[in-house]
Formats: sequence, structure tokens, C-alpha cells
Amino acid sequence: MKPGDFARKAVGGAYLSRTNTLFDKALNLNGRVNRFVTQDGIVEVGGFEIIQSVPAGGKNKKKLVRKYYDFSNMKGDAKMIETAKHHFNSMCMAGFRGKNNIEFTCNHDSNPNWDAYLDLSDFEKTAEFDGQGSNSESKNLGLQYEEDLFDAFMQRQNGEPVTKYKDHVDLIVKKIENEYKSPIIDIKHDGTKDTGRPLKRDGQGPYISNGGAFNLNIGAKISDITLTLKNRNKIYLSVKFGNTLSFFNVGVKKEIFPESDMKTHTLKDFGREYLDMFDIDHNDFLNIFEKYKKENTSAVVSNHLRTVTLSGSKKAALVRLIKSGVGHGYWMTHYDGGTLHFYEVNEQYMNRAANLKGNTVNLQYGGAGGTAKRINMNFETTEYDFSFNIRNTQGGIYPSRTNGDYFKK
Repeated sequence: MKPGDFARKAVGGAYLSRTNTLFDKALNLNGRVNRFVTQDGIVEVGGFEIIQSVPAGGKNKKKLVRKYYDFSNMKGDAKMIETAKHHFNSMCMAGFRGKNNIEFTCNHDSNPNWDAYLDLSDFEKTAEFDGQGSNSESKNLGLQYEEDLFDAFMQRQNGEPVTKYKDHVDLIVKKIENEYKSPIIDIKHDGTKDTGRPLKRDGQGPYISNGGAFNLNIGAKISDITLTLKNRNKIYLSVKFGNTLSFFNVGVKKEIFPESDMKTHTLKDFGREYLDMFDIDHNDFLNIFEKYKKENTSAVVSNHLRTVTLSGSKKAALVRLIKSGVGHGYWMTHYDGGTLHFYEVNEQYMNRAANLKGNTVNLQYGGAGGTAKRINMNFETTEYDFSFNIRNTQGGIYPSRTNGDYFKK
């Protein structure tokens, strides 16, 4: 799991009560049991340590502050539990940048004397945390919300009681009908259609395709629910659930970073162009994967955490890529688990969403710790925090996918 699974700035704190679930399980409260599914097997959690980098006086000086919370000491102490939850959520909202982290002390289910020290990312998002887990058939929460919202629209349109998300539908209908001065007469669910958006390139560089040549008016392509008004206008809704939104997620092994090329320390033009827009050093990028070993304990690339400032063609290429992903011509319908955010994505909004703050990108060669088979590219715009990466997701070493997530500010 990730920090954003538990607390998010967008909702002002705890998200979907998952922190309560974690504490209930660890404390054996409310019918839950201290058994967690992790990449290290089934474990019982004894406590967790928050590790935080804080200013230490003097320019750019930092020190690590550690605070340990033992669940056995919390039992029956409501004040201590709330204090621990607050610290846990605050850390999750801040994110695990640099050396910031939460480490859990655990015992293996098969042997209480077998200690394990696990990061949050080692824990599986099982059904108790509204996840799918490794064997669960739980439906994706985003798809479930989309279907529930469409059902709510249809119930309202048919004059039936709206059983779920009535407040969401009422807000959307009021805003659209007031904006366009025309009633909604038809609702269509588009979410089941193929809306693949591959990464392509043209004479100006890589872009996120919307079904052909470079095009920014993407409403009809990405629509999940289409509303038709009496005046025949069509309103395209892009329905999203959760704070982490997927910008794109594409394979790279065929056209961008073929393994056969990377094994000979070479890159295709497409791959070079993609790296250049983030000012990624080609040689260091290749070394991440060539020098990767599971047993590595130190970064394979020197100075693996870097901040680069973009200008000229590099900045223009990244701005263009962002615009191709955000696009315009639709209404964002974004439920973060606490609040519905409903707004029009027009050309002005798209331009703000692609306006880089400081023109900087934070690069993590080998991930935050420098030893992983990936590179992370993090940056901000006026409207979003973006988190891109290039990594292997198929059990191999060389890159198989690149994906980008974005977080509404």
C-alpha cells in the first residue's frame, strides 16, 4: 500500500477510514484480527516507527527524528490511539520523500520469534482495505463508483428514488443545466468502450494519443458518461475515483525501450526523446538496469537524487505531453472518497494544468533508495502534482512500462 491509501491532502486527512481499519486490526478491535497480508507472508504487527527528516538549524541542515508507537501500549488508551493515528495520517499526507518513512515491526504468523521490519509498500491492499488483494474478486472502486453514478443518473431521470450518490447527481445536474440553460434528456454510459491512449511521437516529440494524430479536444474519446441536453449539446463526464489519478500507463518494450537495445547500452530515438524531456542522463538511466542486483544496498548511480531545471525544447516537450494527456472538452467528475470535485476542463484549465512550477523535475535514479529497477520523475504544475516513472512490472529487469499519476492540489 501507499501513503495516499491512508491520508490525503485533498480530503484534509484520513481517507476511506483505512487508518482506522489498520489500527483496529493491530489492536484486535471491532471484530478485526491482527493478521496482515504482506510480500513477506502473513504477519502480526507489533508497532510502527515514524522516521522524519526535519530542519536542524543552519542552511540546508537536516536531522532524522524517530518516534515509535507500540500497539501493546495503546490498548485501552483512547488518547494515545488518537495521537498515533494523527501522527500516522500526517506523515502519510506529507509523503515519503527523501528519508521520510514509516517502518512496521512485525512477527511472522508461522513463528512469533521470527521478526520482520516492513515498509508500508510491503503490505497488500486486501478487501478489508477496499482493495483486491492477490486472490480477492473485489471490484475496482473506480469502476464501482462510475457504475453507481450512472445508475443514480438513470434513477433520477426515470423519476425513481436515487439510492446512492443522490447529492453527487443533484450537484452535477444543477451545475450543467444552469450553465447551458437546457435540461438533460439522455444519459449514456460510455465507460465500457475502448479508450486506450498509447504514447506516440511526431515531429515535435512524444505525446499521449487520443486515437490518431495529436489532438487536444478529447472529451468524446475519454467520456465515461455522456449527457445529452435538449438543445442537443453533449456534455462529456470523465469519472474518477480516489486521489491518485492515472495520467497514462503504457508498455515500452517494443517501440520505446526494447530490451535488446538496452542490453547493448543503446537507445532508440523514441526513448531518447522521452528521456530528454525530463533531462534524464542517458548513461545513468541505462546503468540503473544494467547494474541492478537484488542484493544491492547502495545506489548504483552516484548522486541518484537530482533536481533539474527545464528550459527551451525540453520544457516545451514536457508541457506538450501534459497538454496531450489533460486535454479539454469535458467535465472532470472526481470523487476523492470524501468530496466530489466537479469542474469543466476547458482550454484555460488545460493550460494551467500544464504550467510547470519552477520548471523543475525531481529525478530519482533507482527510485528513492537508488537500488530499484526504475527511475521516478516528479514535478508540479499550477493544478497538479505529477509522479511519472519508468520501470519493470513483469518480474524482469529492463523497463516494461512507463506510467504517470497525478494528484489534484
